[in-house]
Parts: sequence; structure tokens; C-alpha cells
Amino acid sequence: MIAALMIASLPAMAAEFAINGTVLEKGTRTPLQGVVVTVKEQAVAAAVSDAKGNFRITLPAEGSYSLIATNSGISATLDVRVAEGGPLPAPVFYLRVPESLGEMVVTAERSPDQVSKNAISGKALRRIAGSSGDPLRALQTLPGVATVNGSSAPAVRGSGPGDNAYYVDGLPIPKLFHYGSISVFNADLIEDFNLYSAAFGPHYGEVTGAVIDVALREPRKDRLGGKVDVNVMGANFLVEGPRSDDQSFYFAARRSYIDLLVKQVEQKGMTMQIPNYWDYQGKYLWKLNDANRLTFHVQGASDVLRLKVDAAAEAAQKQPVLAGDSAFSSVSSMQAAVADTLLSGGSYNTLSFEHTGNRSSSMLGTAGTLNLAQDNYLLRERVHFELGAGHELSLGSELAHAAVRIDADFINVNCTQFDPGCDLSSAPREQLSETIATNAWSVSVQDRKRVLAQVTLIGGIRHSREYYAHKSYTEPRVGAEWEWSEQTLFTAGWGRHNQYPSGGQWVRVFGNPKLDHIRAEHSVLGVKHKVSADWNWKAETYYKKLGNLVVSDPALNYINAASGKAYGLELLIKKEETDRLSGWFVLNLAKSQRRNDVTGESFRFEYDQPVNATLVGTYKLTEAWSVGAKWNYHSGTPFTPVIGTSGTYADGRPIPVYAGVNSETLPVYHRLDLRLDRNYVFNKWKFNTYFELNNVYQRKDIVGYSYNASYTSREPVAAFVLPFSFGVQAEF
Repeated sequence: MIAALMIASLPAMAAEFAINGTVLEKGTRTPLQGVVVTVKEQAVAAAVSDAKGNFRITLPAEGSYSLIATNSGISATLDVRVAEGGPLPAPVFYLRVPESLGEMVVTAERSPDQVSKNAISGKALRRIAGSSGDPLRALQTLPGVATVNGSSAPAVRGSGPGDNAYYVDGLPIPKLFHYGSISVFNADLIEDFNLYSAAFGPHYGEVTGAVIDVALREPRKDRLGGKVDVNVMGANFLVEGPRSDDQSFYFAARRSYIDLLVKQVEQKGMTMQIPNYWDYQGKYLWKLNDANRLTFHVQGASDVLRLKVDAAAEAAQKQPVLAGDSAFSSVSSMQAAVADTLLSGGSYNTLSFEHTGNRSSSMLGTAGTLNLAQDNYLLRERVHFELGAGHELSLGSELAHAAVRIDADFINVNCTQFDPGCDLSSAPREQLSETIATNAWSVSVQDRKRVLAQVTLIGGIRHSREYYAHKSYTEPRVGAEWEWSEQTLFTAGWGRHNQYPSGGQWVRVFGNPKLDHIRAEHSVLGVKHKVSADWNWKAETYYKKLGNLVVSDPALNYINAASGKAYGLELLIKKEETDRLSGWFVLNLAKSQRRNDVTGESFRFEYDQPVNATLVGTYKLTEAWSVGAKWNYHSGTPFTPVIGTSGTYADGRPIPVYAGVNSETLPVYHRLDLRLDRNYVFNKWKFNTYFELNNVYQRKDIVGYSYNASYTSREPVAAFVLPFSFGVQAEF
């Protein structure tokens, strides 16, 4: 009894409350690890969030408390109340992370090869003024790239936009740009890209220009999320997230809407329906185990353009076949499966199977119609071996099948860059309806070995065989890298390359099935120097020799009877994004020429720009505000002027007389674009905006001349530039 009374007289033991909470990044809801959570009223109570952002903290008694989450000097406070018998709170902190910490991801370059390569992140390119947020529109700010009016497809080191190869996640794709020069990929998905301007490795296919190798990022794995983006040209959405612990996906789609707001534009007797486009991309990642994973890719894009030319229009007076309705459409698609296997000792194998499809339809006034349907199948494998410290061996193989259906009832105009005086209206009309099926294969090997403490040699060879023209090519490609010091790297490269002629040049009736491939020999020397953690510069000089270029022929339509060369010096000075200021300056000094080996005539290449300079800069005012600018200057590009007339065609039109090919030069080009970015961060979502002023000082840069129907006068044609652009993006 006494014991019971003593126990009853003691104060009741206070109940403890263990509560569970979460710390997420403000705006993205990404779990934050290592955040310290304390209780204001109890200095000894503390917890640290785990990899999933979860924490558990114990409160000593019922009542009200203030919880404080702290990370890198940034804090947030939440008030909670606990009571015996009541529900326990589950506090969620939304903590802002400084951008410098949020973006601190250490990764190795996708390829160690440094010869004639420029690697740029998608994030840096998305913010370039004048790009409208499209990273691939900024390709023309890089070394070796000439400015191409009306197109984002680059002309690199004396080669045209059609002389490049495009790879996305290691898969060759048929189409990278829409008609309006916008890339076919959602800007947010582009992780980075490598631009190989010359002497690229043997695992890349048959092109004589450059290789643009784009890497798309992986889907997020922490939660389901999405983005909605609206800009001047179109609107898109992105949804992504995990399906399970080992599976994740994203899917993005976009459509232009200008054609819904403005139906058509009329000018000088021509009525143009505003072009429209759409595209989509998807990736599904399945991690089977620690050594194997599967990735599934889908991609598609479409463009439609319609035009009507009145018979009285000046264009129809010069070329009567243009009168009437014209329509152009293009649809492409890609599906692929990729298996990645991690072998022992850091070696790996990548096996991919890909299908690409292209459907295009063209109707040009009374000139006729052309319909193409192409399906390509590609089995591609690459095995990479780590043979020892500083020694890597990679083997590649490809097996391709192509089926092309051609239905053509069209004028046969055998025009090339060597023929300025092509007349559409007097050309004969031809018909062709057939299906072409052909196969091709290639094998490649590259050995990269550090032969001395500071010297690495790269040796490779590619052998390819195609069965349409029954051609085989064995092409060596070599390189060297000399680390003269920790800050300075010298590089050298040389290689031989080949490329198919354009499609219409090798089909029967319209072309010559016996055409040989175009050939190129690339040579390059370079030096790269790191001045500090912020600043570096790079200089390269190159020489490119071209052979087997195609010219028109009255008997065979086309023959291989031309050559060319290109050489130049490039300088890149870059300020890395380590503080508020980032950007780069590029100076290209170049010369590119072509020679018709039949006539002996030599002339400047159509994209020859002897001096091309670009300055790009971004300055971060605060975490929320940034400004940017881009200025480009290049010397005038060449063109072929009309110097009079001589006689008439059968329908009475005057026959123009042209001066030498590309014998006259346009005025110099320069343009300044400005950009302002503003980012808003809320607890569960973000809102990003930008506004661009393009061609700020409203210079009318001349890109060509338009002649009247009698060729007695001409007027300049200025580049079309949207005076402003804007975009808004909501991220959930």
C-alpha cells in the first residue's frame, strides 16, 4: 500500500513523439540528402536527411515546436504541434539550393578523343540570345561553322549543310531540323553535343563534312513530373518519371501554332500558307541489373508547306512552271532498341537495332509531282575494351538495309553548284516509278594508346561496302595528342572519308546510278590551353581536299568531274560558367573553293566566308535574373550575278547571261541579339521566362538579289528576322 501511494505521488512520465518528415528541393521536389534538421526549442535534438530526403526527429513532449532545416547556409522553418492521442505531423521542407550546388554533377566526356572536337552543354546553348531556347540553332556560333541564311543546319569547313552526319544517343537519324530551321528535339532533353569538324573517328559513317553527335539526358527517376513550354513558334509538353525502381521514361511532343493564328501571307503575287510542324521524342530506360540495361527510343517529325503563285507574278514570268499550287510535306520517324552491357575491367558493349522511315511528297506548280517513301534498317554494334592504363581498343560493325519507293512525274533539271543558269521551264519532263532495295555494311576499329607519359596515339580504319553502285572503301584515320603540360594540349589528325551523292543524282532516268562516291581528305593541327579554371583558348588550322564532286552532263545527267579544297584557321576563347559571366569568342579565317574539272573553271564555294566572328555572353545578375548577347559578323558570301540577256527561250522569255560562278560578293553581314531571362521558383514548381530582341540595330543584311522578268534591274533581298521572341515554361 505504501509503495502504491509513493508511485502515485510521482509526476507522470512525459510522452515522446517521433515524427517523420521530408526535405525536397524547392521548385523541383528533388529529395535532398545531408540536410540538418534541428528543433529551435531543443538545441540537442537534430536529424539528417537521407538519400530520399527523409528524416526522423524526436520531440520530448506535446506542444508547439519550430523545426529548422539548414543546407549550405540556406534555412527554412516549419512550425508543428504534437498532442497525445492526436495525429502526428509529417513536415515537408522545400529548400532552395544555390544553382552552383544544384548543378554540381561531375561527368566524364563521352569520348576522350580531342582532335577537332568541340563539346558544348545543352544548358549553355539554350540560353544563347537569338536561339529562341533551341540549343541546335546555336550551332552557328561554334568554330568552323559558316552562317547559313534561313537554316540552322551548319556548313562546316568548306562543306555544305547536306554533307554532315547526325547522331543522337549513338543512333544515326535522318532529320534534325524542320523547314523553319528549328531542331526536331525538345530543348530540355539535350544534354550536350560534340561537333567533330574534321578527321573524325572510324566509327562514324560516310560523310565528308562534319559529325554532330547529340546526347539526350536520361529520364528522371525520383518522381513523376512534367513541363509545358510555349514560345513564339509553338508549344510543347514533356512528361517523365519512374515506372519502378529500375525503369523510367520520358515523352515529349510539340506543335507549331502560327498557322492557326495567321493562315497565309501574300506578297508579289505569291500566297504562302504559314508552314506547320510537329515532332515527338520518347525514351524508356530499363536497368536489368548492374551490368545490363535496355533503352527504347522513338522519334518523329513532320513539316507541311503550301504555296500558290499567280501567273502574273514576277516569279512565274521568269519560270512559268512555278505558276499554280505547290505543296511540300515531309514525315520522318525512328524506333530503336539499344542494349548496353558492362563487361569486366571497364569494358562495355553496345548493340542497337534501328528503323527509320521517311515519307515526302512534293508538288511544284506545273513542274510535276515527286513522292518518296524510304525505310532503313540498321544493326549496329560497338565493343570497347580497356586493355590497360591508357590503352583502349574499340571495334564497330554495321549492317544496313534500305528500301526506297520512288513515284516521280517531274521535270528533270540537272543542276549543281556548278550550273547557275538552270532553267526549270524548258527542262524535259520524265517519269519514274520503281522500288530500290539495297544493302550495305561496314567494319571499323580504333586503337587509342598512351605510348609515352604525355603522348597518346590514335589509329583507326573503316572499311565499308554498298551494293547499289557496288563500291568499297577502306579509309584510314589517325590522330595524336601531346600533353605538353597540365595546361596545354597539342592535337593532330588526318583521315579519308567518302559520301553518297545526293539522292536524285544516283537514281536512273533522273540521275546516274554509276556515280562514284564523293571523296575527302581531312588534315588538322590544333592547340588547346587552359589559362585558369575560368578561361581557356583553342586554335586549329585545317586543310580539306575534295574529289569526285558531281557536275551535270548532257548525256549521263551527272558525272564525277569536279574537285575542291578548303583551309583555314580558327580561334576559340572561352569563359567557363564558374561565376556570373560566361561565354565565348570565335574567329574563323577560311577559304573554300570548287573547280569544274571539265571546263577548268575555279570559283569560291557558295558558303565561303573568309572572315567570320561571333561573340556570345551571358551574365547572371542574380539567381533569378540573367542577360545575354550574341553578335555575329562575317564577310560577304559569294553569288552569281546576271549581267544581261542573250536571245529568248521558245516561249519568248529572255535568256539570262550569268557572270562567272560566285564571282560577286554580297555586303558584309553583322547582327546583334539580346536576351533577358527571369526564373521563378515556387515550392512545387518552377516558372521560367525569356524575352529576346533580335537584330537590335535593325540592319538589313543582304542575302541575295531578285531580278525583274526582263533581267534589266535587281533589288536586294534582306534576311528575314523576327524582331523579338519570347517563351514561358512551367516545370512541375
